[in-house]
Amino acid sequence: MIRAFVAAALSALVCGVTFGQAVTGSPPAFEVASVKVNTSGERPSVDARGDRLTMNNMPLRATGALAYQVPNDRVTGPGWLDNGFDIVARFGPDTTRETLWPMLQNLLAERFKLAIHHEQTPVPVYALVVAKNGPKLQEASAGGTSKSTCSMQGTLFTCRNQKMTMEDLAKNFPRWVSRDWFDLPIVDQTGLRGAYDFSLTWTLTDRRDDTRAGVGEASDPSGVSLFDALQDQLGLKLEQRKAPLDRIVVDHAERTPVEN
Repeated sequence: MIRAFVAAALSALVCGVTFGQAVTGSPPAFEVASVKVNTSGERPSVDARGDRLTMNNMPLRATGALAYQVPNDRVTGPGWLDNGFDIVARFGPDTTRETLWPMLQNLLAERFKLAIHHEQTPVPVYALVVAKNGPKLQEASAGGTSKSTCSMQGTLFTCRNQKMTMEDLAKNFPRWVSRDWFDLPIVDQTGLRGAYDFSLTWTLTDRRDDTRAGVGEASDPSGVSLFDALQDQLGLKLEQRKAPLDRIVVDHAERTPVEN
């Protein structure tokens, strides 16, 4: 359940905030922040509007995953990390995507005395790679912002993407299908470092109905599986491999955050 909250959090933060230019100097920090133990028991939520980040009853594990940009199941530590906390933080107009996550990391270190270390563990993954005949991608022009817009017509699902990197595409796959459709993490191993404009259209199915690339083939013979669409339309494919993934190990954290 927490994984869904993290995905929602990422979408809200990326889509709901206008970011400025990067700034240099002291470590990035929120202008002001309130951190409290949640007492409402309400459903966890994340919202970012204007200059404010608001988290209600967010498990510390999920907040840490967001701060370090990993799935929540790659944050390991004591069970109480699933306790919920309320965070309201204000950031300045010069905040960028690159500084927002370190700001959240610094807030967790300041208020929870959070200390972590990274571990690289080889695990089974779906690797996003270039297909045999090469990529079919249009390099994005300079300027503009990264954007992904998805729509559905019947069972056909279309995502139109602007200035998207292959790393971002790998991250977006789990957000474009039903929860737990992919049973393994997805990593970019295309070697493509540019940003691209492209559309991808496929037939939305339940995971159990799709066996392509070790996951499935659409039960509807007239449908277009995600894996066929990926290869035919973009010249890419997903294949099962083993790859080292970053894991966040919590060495220390305080159950009660420092007073505001």
